[in-house]
Amino acid sequence: MMLPYIIKVLICSGVLYGYYAMALKNSTLHTWNRIFLLVAPLLALVLPLVQFPFVQQGMVMKMLEVRAYASAPVSHTGESFDVETLLYTLYILVVAGALFRIMLNWRKLRLLVLQGEVKEDAGYRMIRHAGVLMPFSFFNQIFFNDTIDEPVLRHELAHVQGHHTIDKLWMEVVCAACWCNPFFYLMKKELAMVHEFIADREAAADMQADYAKVLLQMTLQTSSLAGVSTFGQSPVKRRITMLFAGKTNYTFIKKTFIIPIAIVLLLIMGSQRPTMAVTSSAAMDEVFTIVEQPPAYVGGEEALAKYLLQNIHYPAAAQKAGVQGTVIVQFVVGSDGVIHDVKTVGKQHGYGLEEESIRVVTEMPKWVAGSNGGKKVSVMFNLPIRYQVEL
Repeated sequence: MMLPYIIKVLICSGVLYGYYAMALKNSTLHTWNRIFLLVAPLLALVLPLVQFPFVQQGMVMKMLEVRAYASAPVSHTGESFDVETLLYTLYILVVAGALFRIMLNWRKLRLLVLQGEVKEDAGYRMIRHAGVLMPFSFFNQIFFNDTIDEPVLRHELAHVQGHHTIDKLWMEVVCAACWCNPFFYLMKKELAMVHEFIADREAAADMQADYAKVLLQMTLQTSSLAGVSTFGQSPVKRRITMLFAGKTNYTFIKKTFIIPIAIVLLLIMGSQRPTMAVTSSAAMDEVFTIVEQPPAYVGGEEALAKYLLQNIHYPAAAQKAGVQGTVIVQFVVGSDGVIHDVKTVGKQHGYGLEEESIRVVTEMPKWVAGSNGGKKVSVMFNLPIRYQVEL
């Protein structure tokens, strides 16, 4: 269930980052870029969840109930190794490790505050500690060694006043939760650079040349902690280039071009229906959704209900978890009466309900084919099956 979602998130985040790289990267639209890079991960995570309430196509039959008793003994002998659970566990462990790393970095910062010399100022705190190799800020705290130059102080104040730490922590959490998505790491890196562009612009004021010299003097890089804003953030060349960059052209087009991109992504993702399985189809005929004479199970609805009640096995995992609900099985009844292209649509319940529904429909005998204009045709059919646990 998670794999299709992860793939869709990768596609959405890749498209959104591609837009940024082509239209916005290295532009002077710093505020716009910051907003976009903060919102883009959220869009990439939400868009794949959108499902348009399209009317299900096909002939929908009377609801059929398949009941199982939760009190009945459930045998678990012979169950196969649960690979899905193992993958989920590994994924969560990596997420937990990444979050733990963030907590360790916060602890290091806390120790710097406790061990350093703290000076309160208007709206921020100055913390001097011998272990600080390069000035940096975290929320309203500015860390430095013995002294801090005026341009550097203005730079770090810009980070504090711009609340850049909140942005950084958001991206840290996103990258931790979605550690397998490379585009989120690229967005995180670009957002850090946009922060530097904003702080450099505030600190340089009308003294770009002098500020560039100060920046060059502090190009020695040190390892930084997660969520902090360091003055010597690399690459310095991009920062100096941005200091002297002129106003970006075609700003309106570059900003608004994201609208059609987002609409296309929304339409594509919202139109996708979750499926559990699809059988290969040998039939190449045109598939109808509305015909003069719909296909029918041999013997009618009563015979179909009897077949399902006798052949469906309520999955043990679903019984144990008390999972119930309606599974809509969509399939094509071919012009020869053979069923193919079996899949489930709509809400997915898991615990084997979809797989069992697909199995029992796939194994059905031939139907009486539907007809249109006096000719046998292939017809799409929707069959809702209700699973219900009775205590």
